[in-house]
Amino acid sequence: MHVQMTNVKTHVVEIAIRGNSVECNRNSSSFKAVRAVDRRWAILSTNENNLDDLVDKAKTFASKEGEGVELADAELAVGDFKFKSGYFDDDSAMELLMDLKKELGGFIEAILTYEKSFREIRTSDGADAREEKETIDLNASVLERGVASIHIGGIGGLEVIEDKFEFLIDELKGRINGLKKAKYLNPLMRGSKFDVVLSKETACAFVHEIVHKLEADVLSTEIEEGYGITVYDNPIGFGGYYFDDEGVLAREKCLIDNGKIISYLHTRESAFKFGEEPLGNGRGIFTIPKAFQTNLFVERGDWSFDEMVEETREGFVAEGLIKAEIQNEIITIYPELCWYIKNGEIVCPAIINCIRVPVREALKRIKAIGKEHFERIGYEKGFAISEISPPIAIEATVS
Repeated sequence: MHVQMTNVKTHVVEIAIRGNSVECNRNSSSFKAVRAVDRRWAILSTNENNLDDLVDKAKTFASKEGEGVELADAELAVGDFKFKSGYFDDDSAMELLMDLKKELGGFIEAILTYEKSFREIRTSDGADAREEKETIDLNASVLERGVASIHIGGIGGLEVIEDKFEFLIDELKGRINGLKKAKYLNPLMRGSKFDVVLSKETACAFVHEIVHKLEADVLSTEIEEGYGITVYDNPIGFGGYYFDDEGVLAREKCLIDNGKIISYLHTRESAFKFGEEPLGNGRGIFTIPKAFQTNLFVERGDWSFDEMVEETREGFVAEGLIKAEIQNEIITIYPELCWYIKNGEIVCPAIINCIRVPVREALKRIKAIGKEHFERIGYEKGFAISEISPPIAIEATVS
């Protein structure tokens, strides 16, 4: 029987401006969790100190009737790990948000979250590790004939946001101005295929959705080989860690090499089934471990952004992200703003509903990869994640 004990402590400060409201909230939490694996998984957690009782119950539940669970051998983490730290104080954070409001005007919602976390994992087969991490992120949105938003952050403290503050202001101002002038897509163009330059968040979201299909615990679609894109999962960054939630030492892995899928994201259970080595993508403490990305990194291509536009006879540049998802094996991206391209020139801003690409053909639909990197951060299923990608030109259906 395999047994894992996890101890987590967090301290979170959230400072926000929402219209005419300013807010500051703090929360500290601590909990312990036990996972036992034998004939089935057993997962228990508590914010009390009765860990021995939890272990006994988990062992009993795991040994009852079930299909049986096998875990792959792995390089387990041992020792103490710490990410770089930064500084934070409430007054400086609030002043920064007030400066943001003055710069942008209008109705603004800006939420700044600073988190200090401690995580300890011990397993019956040898993991014995502790990790300290500080992260900060700022999610800012402005209402202007639609919503212009951007989400920035990183590992450390308030200095991370200060370093990116001017960039955030410039991005939001550009999108606000674009939304003010944007024209709705001609109804006769809806449902047609166009060349689309996915820029900034939309490029990151496109890669993110492809990698969802590389989660080995839920494989469902074979993606055809395509254009020479190369994608890594790198655990050092906003969405990363030194070891995953199974105690496996986290390492960089190449998922897509020159347009060909060469590896998958694994938990210890899925790695056993595939006969592969787990490299630290088992995430989640209150459930069966989930195979999931940390920080995705797309290698730069040879195209400048201007060259990608110039080579587009008719199409769009898409930036900003309302949401992205996979529905009926179609990657669907809902951009905040697009720019209409005609004969290699950007003509005007445009509002379109969505951009769609079949999952199976996603890599084949890529036509060019740019040089300029952009980072998108966020949370999904409660996990911190990020993607760093240059612009990606694709053929897609626009609606």
